[in-house]
Amino acid sequence: MLPKNLRFGAVPGLLALAAMQSACMPRYAAKGPMQPADIWTPLPVQHITVRGIDLAYLDSGAPPDAAPSGNGASTIVLLHGLSSYSSFWEYQIPHLAKHHRVLALDLPGFGQSARPDAPYTPPWYANVVSDWMNAVWADRAVVIGHSMGGQIALTLALDHPERVEKLVLAAPAGLERFNDGAGAFMKGYWTPTRAMEASEDEIRANFVATVFNHYDDGVERLIEERVRMGHERSFAQTSVAVSRSIAGMVDYPVWARLPEIAVPTLIVFGSDDHLIPNPIFTGGTTKAIAQAGADRIPGSELVLLSGAGHTVQHDDPRGFNAAVDRFLSNTSDPVAK
Repeated sequence: MLPKNLRFGAVPGLLALAAMQSACMPRYAAKGPMQPADIWTPLPVQHITVRGIDLAYLDSGAPPDAAPSGNGASTIVLLHGLSSYSSFWEYQIPHLAKHHRVLALDLPGFGQSARPDAPYTPPWYANVVSDWMNAVWADRAVVIGHSMGGQIALTLALDHPERVEKLVLAAPAGLERFNDGAGAFMKGYWTPTRAMEASEDEIRANFVATVFNHYDDGVERLIEERVRMGHERSFAQTSVAVSRSIAGMVDYPVWARLPEIAVPTLIVFGSDDHLIPNPIFTGGTTKAIAQAGADRIPGSELVLLSGAGHTVQHDDPRGFNAAVDRFLSNTSDPVAK
């Protein structure tokens, strides 16, 4: 097994490393299918029906320092990325819950939420999130979105500004632009069955060489969950959700509307993000994409965390949490650029 907290760099070499080591890695498919209800979560899962959809979410409740003082600590809503779920925030939830009410939603199609026959576009997701916030008594919140969750968070701030107090965008989709040809290719490639076709070795290689830059026990747990849930019946609907979500991000870009964002915004990227920019269609550097987005959102702040990858909140949780803490406290302390 790879050493804990191993930091990854060049993608081609890592793919080769993952392939060479796959023979000695656990074969999780042999353990049988895993039900979504059996995935690990950092807090007990709660369920609520919104728009006829069973939504799973985590709720830390009021922070310890809010009850006696009534200091009105902010509510924080966490929106995960594509093919993810609430446990991708495992290093943020306990930290943020010390001083805030933290709500982490499994977006429909993923995690322990239902998998309806739905469009799965950012505007559709934003409508669901807005209604869910109302249902769980979170009228307004700091919204933190990762990757696809970042584009959903931006759409929520644009379409439902009354819901968003502040924005934190972790390696967000929506800042990178694709021409018509690139968009058509991605939509054509990600068919409704594509996610079901990934082998265990391909899943492992993707996790350790592309999605995460730092391997630890949590990444290994996520690999097992992904492999085993891929053999469970409901994953066919998850695969559809992946396909439609990618098409939705392409079809509903937010770039032209970014100047309309009217809330304080923090953008956090890892300096070694292997997904943004897209190496095939975009090229260039993560810093350039991040800076272009920051320049377009009025008054936004940008933090680049050295060595972190696309799942920046996992790869450098200390740096990510510190950046969020400073942003929420409105201090003028400098942050690492």
